[in-house]
Amino acid sequence: MKKHLIVFFALISLMSVNAQLIKDFGEVYTVESPDLLLDTNTEYKVIFDIYTDRANGEKLNPLLNTVARFINMHGEQGVLLEKMKIAVILHGKATRSALNDSSYNEFYKIDNPNSKLIEVLKNKTVEIFVCGQSYMASKYQVKDKSENVKMALSALTALVEYQKNGYQIINFN
Repeated sequence: MKKHLIVFFALISLMSVNAQLIKDFGEVYTVESPDLLLDTNTEYKVIFDIYTDRANGEKLNPLLNTVARFINMHGEQGVLLEKMKIAVILHGKATRSALNDSSYNEFYKIDNPNSKLIEVLKNKTVEIFVCGQSYMASKYQVKDKSENVKMALSALTALVEYQKNGYQIINFN
């Protein structure tokens, strides 16, 4: 019995969800002794290019959740939040993620499932932008946008500007 408990707790520790920096989002699994280590002194500058919504607007966009997972994984490995400079550009099908709850409800008959995560990310200093071109092409009005999301001229512009400033693109679409 004792042997089984030891194995059980060892497995749990390997699979445990750690939401150290962002609770309730961005679940990660502890990886014991990874071969590729992070330099905890490096400033990690990334921009997430998100243009799809695999949840089709009905649930949390898993690609937005990846931003929280990035923060939690790196935090778990000892990278301070202050060393993570993170931006997000929403465009294409992900544009609807930028809507406030009342407007999202008008368009899709449910509250925006991404609102809480977007608020949490903003409070962790993540800059979240929506592509102005995609936004206007979708016939949304400025009043429909969440106060936690900024408007960019375009996704193209945001990506170029952030790369010019040393940010790396992460694209898992």
